[in-house]
Amino acid sequence: MYAKKEAEKLDDVVEYQRRVMEKIKTLSLERLKVVLDFIEYLEEKEELEATLEVLKDEETMENIKAADDAWEARRMEEFMPWEKVRRDVQDTYSQECSKDI
Repeated sequence: MYAKKEAEKLDDVVEYQRRVMEKIKTLSLERLKVVLDFIEYLEEKEELEATLEVLKDEETMENIKAADDAWEARRMEEFMPWEKVRRDVQDTYSQECSKDI
């Protein structure tokens, strides 16, 4: 189910991107500048909203503080190598996809 929903979202994204590109092709240089400014504004707004969401989450902030403290104290045993994280994510994604079949 998860993979199917993600595929549908991806289809929607691709369709909206296609439509946006078609519209952009018709705009004057001045309008393109306005569109670019607006897109950059939306990117910044999305980043700010994501940052505020993290800052508001007390548990997440406690975890970040604990990780910072561990890093500064060089307690490397508290960290997981990137290769293991990547493998775990890939395994989890594969399991979710196989449930949908």
